[in-house]
Amino acid sequence: MPVANKIDLKVKVVDNLTGDIARRLVEIEDKAFGDGGLHNEWLMVPMVRYGRVFVAELEGQLVGSAQFIRTWTGQDTVYFYGVSLLPEYRGRGLGTAFLNDILRALKNDGIRKVILSVSPQNQRAIHLYRERYGFKTVKSVAGEYGPGEDRLIMECFL
Repeated sequence: MPVANKIDLKVKVVDNLTGDIARRLVEIEDKAFGDGGLHNEWLMVPMVRYGRVFVAELEGQLVGSAQFIRTWTGQDTVYFYGVSLLPEYRGRGLGTAFLNDILRALKNDGIRKVILSVSPQNQRAIHLYRERYGFKTVKSVAGEYGPGEDRLIMECFL
């Protein structure tokens, strides 16, 4: 399902996880998050098979990915697991274009609510989610991923 936009970024859903694609997705995650991302191919398999993985492609190269899984709280609700863009492609509007296309595709698929978690220290992401996409903080969870790993839970309606 390609989604076009003005930056010539192609946004696609990964529906067949070949070894090459899996390795590239893991590489993108590692560069973006280090140990905090989907840093092995074993995690990518169920994410592709049972969730939804979008990739950003520019000039034939995979430069970003975003992952979503459905929640048990409602058929029209997804959890936004993560988004990553290679560092050399940041600051050019590609991430915004990527998320715009993804949220439009999710809405077209009948998704009405998106939930995510973000570090309270990641003010840039919080600002982006809040100001550009209308996410609202619904709670703060201390130690969500272990001691000192607090998270804000945010959600938006599409």
